[in-house]
Amino acid sequence: MRRSVAVLTAGIVSCAAALAGCGTAAEPSDDASAPPSTSSVAPTSTVSASVAQARCEESPPGGPVEHSLQDFAFGSGSATVSLALPGQDSHCYSYPRWGNLDPAVPIDSLLFLFKGPGSDGVTIEMLVGDLTQQTDVNARVTVAIDGTTYQGEGCSVELTALSSAGVSGAFSCPTTTAVFGNPFAPLDDPEPEPPTSAPLATATVSGWFTAAP
Repeated sequence: MRRSVAVLTAGIVSCAAALAGCGTAAEPSDDASAPPSTSSVAPTSTVSASVAQARCEESPPGGPVEHSLQDFAFGSGSATVSLALPGQDSHCYSYPRWGNLDPAVPIDSLLFLFKGPGSDGVTIEMLVGDLTQQTDVNARVTVAIDGTTYQGEGCSVELTALSSAGVSGAFSCPTTTAVFGNPFAPLDDPEPEPPTSAPLATATVSGWFTAAP
């Protein structure tokens, strides 16, 4: 589990180094005359990511499906995620599109990043090989909420749009597990490692996302 978060974080860091920074793009410029980055998109300013549960029950928009995966550059969109701890009610959150416009990351994945206030957010990573053949695929979904990061390795994604005009889909993770490390946290922000004997928290995660130019 820890290795997968490290790999995900490395992907975010590598795209930042290659294209002027995923994380730094979210910080406002001191120079009001500085032009916006053409390679990344900053999250919309928001006080809280919590939204009504009805938002999580909506369906993602539909659109054309083209498996060529060409000319992807998405500067807008959002991910709406419902998270439920065992024996507790679900809570719904929404995060705006964040990071590089091009979701491609080495070696063979599309990584969609959605980030809200602080270091909360959602990442959805799908294999290019799957996307070139079908619209029902598996994904690694990582959700960082209120200081805890949950990750599901075999989440199901049903895509409703897949083209340069936009990518949308619904995802479902019957079980995600708390993991060490938050891909949205600053690299120099120390995070205590949980005791190895402590049981790992779990959560059920579902929701939908959309990304558009």
